[in-house]
Amino acid sequence: MNKALSKSVNIFKSTIGKKLLVAITGLMVCVFLVFHLMNNLIIFTGPENFNQLVGALEKIKPLIRIMEILLVIIFFTHIYNSAFLTWSSKRSSSNKYMHLSKTSSTIYSRTMFFSGSVLLIFIVTHLSTIWFNFQNINDHNKYYYFVTESAYGFGNIFITILYLFSMLLLGFHLRHGFESAFKTLGIKNSKFEKIISTISVVFWLFIPLGFFSIAFWFGILDGGKW
Repeated sequence: MNKALSKSVNIFKSTIGKKLLVAITGLMVCVFLVFHLMNNLIIFTGPENFNQLVGALEKIKPLIRIMEILLVIIFFTHIYNSAFLTWSSKRSSSNKYMHLSKTSSTIYSRTMFFSGSVLLIFIVTHLSTIWFNFQNINDHNKYYYFVTESAYGFGNIFITILYLFSMLLLGFHLRHGFESAFKTLGIKNSKFEKIISTISVVFWLFIPLGFFSIAFWFGILDGGKW
């Protein structure tokens, strides 16, 4: 049993294993983004509904905390292994190989490290502003205002710009990453590839667009008050 476990652990220390981890955790993040966006879009229905939603989540905070810990593990695993693979690839590649790679690869694949780095900055900023301060709000009627008008939310033009730019890069990141994850997992059947390619549009276009629309509506258009 210990030998089997040891072999399983060693697999994930290899390049192939790390690629599998990146693919699996990346798809997990995609699932999270779907549910996160569904919750966030409630903000368009007004303060009452949004405040009630966040208030309801507060009532199951122990469960939310467990999910947040799992998300941290998923994100850390994805980021660490992605960075390691990028570093290893650059270290082992010759100039000739890199030139050929650039001419045959897409802009989405070439900018994966850049888009991922900016998204990491966005996540840290998001957690240190909206998420962190949400934990200290006792009045459940203030969640909507805090997100849409406060200096920690879309009332801050710099946070809004970072949010908008990050959502554009999220689209770039998922444009390559979503389909690439399935290829890493060995799903290469032509029928499945067409289905995956169609579904990928939801993730690299509509999900980033959904988040982008929230930031643009409340951060740039001031919730339609113009």
